[in-house]
Amino acid sequence: MKEQLDILGADFMAALAEVKSAEALKELESEYLGKKWKLKAILAGVKDLSIEDKKTIGVAANTMKNDFLSALANKAVEIEEAYFAQIEEKEALDVSLQYPSKNLGHKHPISHTTELLEDIFISLGFKIEDGPQVEDELHNFDKLNIPHNHPARDVWDTFWVSDDINDSKDIGERLLLRTHTSPVQIRTMMSQELPIKIVVPGRVFRYEQEDARHTCNFYQLEGLVVGEWVTFGDLKWTLDTVMKQLLGEKTELRFRPSIFPFTEPSAEVDVSCQICSGTGKVKGKNCSMCSATGWVELLGSGMVHPTVLEGCWIDSKKYSGFAFGMGIDRIAAQRFGVSSSRMFYQNKLKLNEQF
Repeated sequence: MKEQLDILGADFMAALAEVKSAEALKELESEYLGKKWKLKAILAGVKDLSIEDKKTIGVAANTMKNDFLSALANKAVEIEEAYFAQIEEKEALDVSLQYPSKNLGHKHPISHTTELLEDIFISLGFKIEDGPQVEDELHNFDKLNIPHNHPARDVWDTFWVSDDINDSKDIGERLLLRTHTSPVQIRTMMSQELPIKIVVPGRVFRYEQEDARHTCNFYQLEGLVVGEWVTFGDLKWTLDTVMKQLLGEKTELRFRPSIFPFTEPSAEVDVSCQICSGTGKVKGKNCSMCSATGWVELLGSGMVHPTVLEGCWIDSKKYSGFAFGMGIDRIAAQRFGVSSSRMFYQNKLKLNEQF
């Protein structure tokens, strides 16, 4: 009977090797392990064996049955993999083939301007930093010397996150769409070692009346330098160098005294209008970009307020710094001669395809 089992096992393995489909595999399983399985027919004569032979043949039969089941399972996997390999080969696409596509597109003027600014500042030793667009009140206002009841908050018409979320939060923890990229400056001063020299480009949000120079969603680039013996003269040299590299050597800058809660002293910085060449007129009409003044307010700047430094655990008696913020949209409009910043957001391909 042992010889019969060996022959049966050899026959099964030979038949299994010829199986090519799931249907044939099912038939083979039924033939050897079904109700009338061949192994069962051999075991019918076990009753006539001695007790010792019964034990030996019984163990061998069970082992063979388990071997058959394992071999059938492996064959099923092999058949399935071969099936999917055939489909993959049949439906394969050669992604390396070249196809003459049209209208591939190009960078948006704002993206192009952002990268230009980043390159200029990197050449001056600045690092690029980034931060969240949904900010908390602490970093967006409080740490910038604009506490909860400060009238300066009225300058930023803020988009607050829904009351369902903010009503459960304490003052300082409430969430909003950042009104400037200054919170990244705060996060940097609180987490990095001095000296600090960074610029922060990014998207910001303010609820403003839209005109040629204002949109409720726009892009801003802010800069921060903190170290020993940093002066207002360093600020003026930096901005003059950047603007002339960006807009041309003939570009003029004008610093006007101003007030910002987070800088002291502070200054608004205007550049000579590139649309009207500083004349205030375009084809005999008043220039809408500079309101016929010949100057465009491009950024705010100043020396970092001691209170801001101390709030970020920086010794204001030993260290000083300057900060500035500029609208990338306005710079793009000046650089590319676009009369209104709103045009960048109107999805007009005729405009974007020019650059």
